[in-house]
This record gives sequence, structure tokens and C-alpha cells, in this order.
Amino acid sequence: MQELKTVVAAVACLTATLSACAREPDPAVARAPAHTGPIDASGSPRNCLRQPAGAASTLRCWVEWLAAPALAGREPGSPGGTTAREGLEAVLRDLSLEPGGSAGSYTQALPRGANVLAKIVGDDPARSGEHVVFGAHYDHLGVRGGATYLGADDNASGVAVLLEVTRRLVADPPARSVLVAAFDAEEPPAYLGEAMGSMHFVAHPTVPREQIVAMVAMDLMGGNLWAGGRTPLYVMGRETIASAGAPALDAQAVPTRAMHLRLVEDLPGGRQAFSDHGAFFAVQIPVLLFSTGRSPHYHRVTDLPDTLDYDKLAGEVEVVEAHLRWLADLPERPAWSADPPVTAADADTLADLLASASGAGGSPEFAGMPTPVIRADLARLRRLSTGAPTTALAEADARAVITISLRAQCLLAPDDEAPTATCLML
Repeated sequence: MQELKTVVAAVACLTATLSACAREPDPAVARAPAHTGPIDASGSPRNCLRQPAGAASTLRCWVEWLAAPALAGREPGSPGGTTAREGLEAVLRDLSLEPGGSAGSYTQALPRGANVLAKIVGDDPARSGEHVVFGAHYDHLGVRGGATYLGADDNASGVAVLLEVTRRLVADPPARSVLVAAFDAEEPPAYLGEAMGSMHFVAHPTVPREQIVAMVAMDLMGGNLWAGGRTPLYVMGRETIASAGAPALDAQAVPTRAMHLRLVEDLPGGRQAFSDHGAFFAVQIPVLLFSTGRSPHYHRVTDLPDTLDYDKLAGEVEVVEAHLRWLADLPERPAWSADPPVTAADADTLADLLASASGAGGSPEFAGMPTPVIRADLARLRRLSTGAPTTALAEADARAVITISLRAQCLLAPDDEAPTATCLML
């Protein structure tokens, strides 16, 4: 019984490999020296606006600005966090977006820090009163225990995509309005509390709640699940949207796979959202979450600009834009889908991940002791993925797929967070 309790506790604390999550940094990990000098705002983010929209070099420009040592990890309320907020405000103002914050400003104050909000007005008068919230959190861990966590992938990468898609939308607005949201205070200790930027926004929206028709979030957009290969961009939450016409994933600029949110959120202790989409999902607003998953640098001092895949980020701009325009241009209001089933397509997506991770050039965590379990999991997923992709799985089979997903996430996590033996007991 004690062993079971240990496993359940470990899984309940797992951070989802395929979505964003907010675990505290490990104090045992080797640390980089903290930045102690004054904040230098000379590296203006406005320089990035002079570069070609959507280019890999432009995305790198945004990431290097936000993840610069001078911003010291962008902790909410810190000098670095304030500098990041002011830079984002300046960019949105330069793009001629309408203020979307409180009292005609670009900001919404939080207990610590502030959300940055701006509006792209839709070009259809009949639908411009409806809004798609388009968000990514810009904060990170800051300085903790003498170490500076710069947060290139988490989540300077998401903000970079947010800004580049925004530039494209400004040039050609969709039918509905888009509320661009750079959320603050996503990381601990605000995570999942009332002080979390996205949760505060949903509780105190700066546009009427009934006018928010969908939400698109991005978190951890620039990394790969393991070194040596480009792993897919995952789009989660398409099952929450009953409306038809979603972009075809096999035609996207980078490998893109759909994944049911339950596969990354159904922890043994209950469902837990791992990023800013969660507050919107909780009030039944259709959501999409884009993520490339947790790289080995997640919440570590090694999460630096040089570790990201900028060509991948450039391709993701097109994928995210296509999905955002789908929602913003739908003739009818995007429809909420209640209790959507796990399908054969979800089993196939997970099978593809396991096959890649356990094959040549895959993740070393999937070799050795886990090999027999991974082979059995892969065989079961292959059986469940036969037939039409939209075939709903029986709940027992759905639970099996979710368990396999949790086990894979556990194995991909660092051993100091989730030992291999514990993962294999799932």
C-alpha cells in the first residue's frame, strides 16, 4: 500500500511533458550566477519589429530580449519583469493596437506584476464585438536560491510566436476581434491561484465575459522532447471545439499532432490544467493549447536562447495563425464541446511519440529497463488506433491511453524528478 501511495504522489506531482507546467526548480541542479547589476533597457524589443515578420532570426530576437541576463528571469513585480512589461507595451503601441487593459490602458494590475493586453479590432462589424483571447505568459522564475532562471523556452518562445502572429493579424485582421494577452504570474507561487495572470483575467475580464468566444494559449514552443531530433508541435484542445473546419495538420509547416487535453491533464489526483488555457476551460470557453512539450532544460538554468530551434518556431507561427484565423473567422460563434471522448486518433498520436522516442535517435530514457513496458504500451496503442480516427474509445481503453501517456511523461522527466522505477509502476 505504501508503494502505491508513493507512486500516486509521484504522478500527482508530475509536470506534463507534453504541456506547460509549473514545478519549482530543483535546488540540487547546478546553478548559474545571479545577475546583480542594473537593468539595461538598451536592447529594445522595438529592434525586433525592424526584422522580417515571422523569420527565424526575428523570433530569436524576441527570445534573446526576454531571456537576456539583464531581465533576470522576469519574475513578476521585479525590475526585470517590469522592464519586460514596459517593452511589450511599447511594441503593442507601435503596432497601433487598441489598449485592452483596465481603464483604457495596456495593462491589468495583479497582486504581483501585470498582464499586458491589447486589441486587434475585427474587420466584420457583425462579429467584431466577439473576441478570441490569444495569450502566452511572459514571466519566468527569476532569481531563486542564488541562481538566475532566464526562461528562453518557458516562455519567451511563446511570447515570440504571440508577437509574430500578432504582426500578421495587424496586417490582415480577421472577422472577430483578437485580444492579445501577455499574461504575468503564471509560474509559482501564483500558479493555479487567484493571483495567476490568466485566472485573474477570467475572474475580472477587461471585455465582457460573454464576448469571449475562444482562447488560444502557447507555452514551451521552442524546444524538443529529447536531443538529436525535432519532435512535433502538439495542439491540444481541438476536442473542446464543436465547430467544423479546423486546419488540416498534415499540411502544416512543421510536424504537428493533435492531442486530447485529458492525456496530459488527467492526473490521479484529478484533472489539472498546466497553462493559461485552464481558467478559460473551467468556464467552458473553447480552448487551444500549443506546446512542443518539456525539453530537458525545463525550469533549469540551462533554459537559454541557444537551446531553442528557431526554424521550428518560424514554422509554428504559420500553424498558430491558421488555427487562430479559423476561430476568428468562423461564420458562427465557436461552439463548446462537452465531455468529448478520447479517440483512436489520440492513441495514434501517442503511439507515434512512443515509436519515435524508443527508436534510433530517440530518448535515452526509453531504452534499457523501460523497453519491455514501452513495447507493450506501443502494441496496445497500435491496436486502439485502428479504424476511423474519430472512433471514440471505450472509457476503459481511454483510461489505458491516459495511463500510457502519464507513464511516457514520467519517463521523459529527469530522474531527479521522477525515477524510472517509479514511472514503471504506473
